[in-house]
Amino acid sequence: MQRESQLEPVNVQMGDRLEEIIHDLGQESFQQAYASMYDTLQSDLKKPLYLGYKKSMTLLSVVLSLVNIKAKYGWSDKSFTSLLQVVQDMLLEENALPKSYY
Repeated sequence: MQRESQLEPVNVQMGDRLEEIIHDLGQESFQQAYASMYDTLQSDLKKPLYLGYKKSMTLLSVVLSLVNIKAKYGWSDKSFTSLLQVVQDMLLEENALPKSYY
């Protein structure tokens, strides 16, 4: 088991990466390829996790950071949903964090 000091830092600034992906694909191509998700992603890119939350981290950046950790350590969808539920209970009631991986 790795000690916390040996873990690699997780990049939480995922919003910039989404903008890079959109730029690389071309905004029009991205919108066509992911039309059903495009508006949600754009909204989540600007939406705070809850009112008064740090402006540097949006709903999208928080969710992508958590999914990045899930993928890096091979967590099951079920275990990730359990984590989301625990975090959900720790946050303010009016938070926007999803309640499950699905």
